This record gives sequence, structure tokens and C-alpha cells, in this order.
Amino acid sequence: MKSEYKKPLDDGRLLLLSPFRENQRRNTTETCTERNRFVAALADAIFIAHASPNSKTETFCKELLSWGKPVYTLESDSNINVINIGAKPLTIGNMSDLLSQLEI
Repeated sequence: MKSEYKKPLDDGRLLLLSPFRENQRRNTTETCTERNRFVAALADAIFIAHASPNSKTETFCKELLSWGKPVYTLESDSNINVINIGAKPLTIGNMSDLLSQLEI
């Protein structure tokens, strides 16, 4: 563990969560997918900057939407595929509204 984490942990200001055992050292496609699901399950909302059509990210976006999670992406013709499946488009104008709703 990094030394800069010790004080915040001791003070109760930092919590480290992991779905993996302590001896897990290498990332694999499977562990990255599991990590992403773990983080998404804890999140109130998910932001995906871009997901190419028929990509793993688009598939993950579909999975998150099936969970009922709000998924956001940048409003762009490049993201029309995920917007069409239910991701909410964000512009600079409505980003601050979203952040205030999420109490960030």
C-alpha cells in the first residue's frame, strides 16, 4: 500500500474496496470487466465518454442500462449508437445540472 494512503485510512477518510484477493497482481480482460461491474454497481450514475458501435464498451453500456443505472455520454454524432439505446446525452450546458443533482 502506498504510504500516502496510511494517514487517510487511519483517520477514516479513505476506504479501499476491491472485489479481488490481495494476491491478484495482473489485470486480465476478465478482471477488468469484473472491476468495471463492481465500480458501476456502487455508482449512482455512469459516464461513458465514447463507445464505438458493437464494442465491448457499448455492450457494457447496454448491461448498465438493463440494471436501471442512468448512463450518460457526450452529445455527439459519434455516440449516437449509445444514445439510441438509452444513454442520456450531455452537453456543457446540462453537465452542471447533472452534477448538482448528483451532489458532486
